Amino acid sequence: MQEQTSSFLKGLILIFCSLVLLPTSLDLMQDHDDVESQYERECDIQYRALTGNFSAIDTELCSELYDERSRRLALFIGCLAAFVISGLVGLVIVLPGYSTLE
Repeated sequence: MQEQTSSFLKGLILIFCSLVLLPTSLDLMQDHDDVESQYERECDIQYRALTGNFSAIDTELCSELYDERSRRLALFIGCLAAFVISGLVGLVIVLPGYSTLE
């Protein structure tokens, strides 16, 4: 009985962590989208031509934005994976039937 209660508590903790990671992943998605939009405005030749911006492209800024875009995407994907995995594992532990697997 003690072991079953301990497992149930671990499942609830994982579900709580998943609920905390949801808004975090949404914020990270918005941060990535902001950097992506800035990269498109500053560095994408087609976008700049469509908006009438024919000035020279700052290669240093584009390099920084590209690196930042990649970093923020990795953070978002990592947080999203943690959200999904912790939620699924928590539900598997909490839902009936887990005790029969042990």
